[in-house]
Amino acid sequence: MGGGSGPSGGRKIVSEINLTPLIDTLLVLLIVFMVTAPAISRTVGVRLPKAESSTAPRVPSPSAEIDFLTVGLKPDGGVVVETQEYSLDEFFEQFPGHVKDRELEKIFLQADRTVQYAQLVKVMVYLRDQGHENIGLVFEEK
Repeated sequence: MGGGSGPSGGRKIVSEINLTPLIDTLLVLLIVFMVTAPAISRTVGVRLPKAESSTAPRVPSPSAEIDFLTVGLKPDGGVVVETQEYSLDEFFEQFPGHVKDRELEKIFLQADRTVQYAQLVKVMVYLRDQGHENIGLVFEEK
């Protein structure tokens, strides 16, 4: 006839879960995912020119009222302006002759999917330095 009021001799059973270890574990997992997520999203070597679905405007036809110029970048380093082919250095020399007396509203840049990114940026920076801010990148729709 001891003084215990239960099977454990006076100790009460706690039926509540201790949330502190659970919250600590969740915070640690959150920090781990926050640190690793940016590293996972930086992929290299993807082929960007194709698009599954696109809402981008179509390249206007030559008969449209908009005056535009099409510049193509080839994998061998060549540049095609409308139908004439140049090396990169020749393009830098000859480009002002293509745009004189023309009020270009847009320049469309078509780059082969194997063209190096550095070459694409070099041409875009040159076009911007020549005063052409409205440059559109053309891609192939799937």
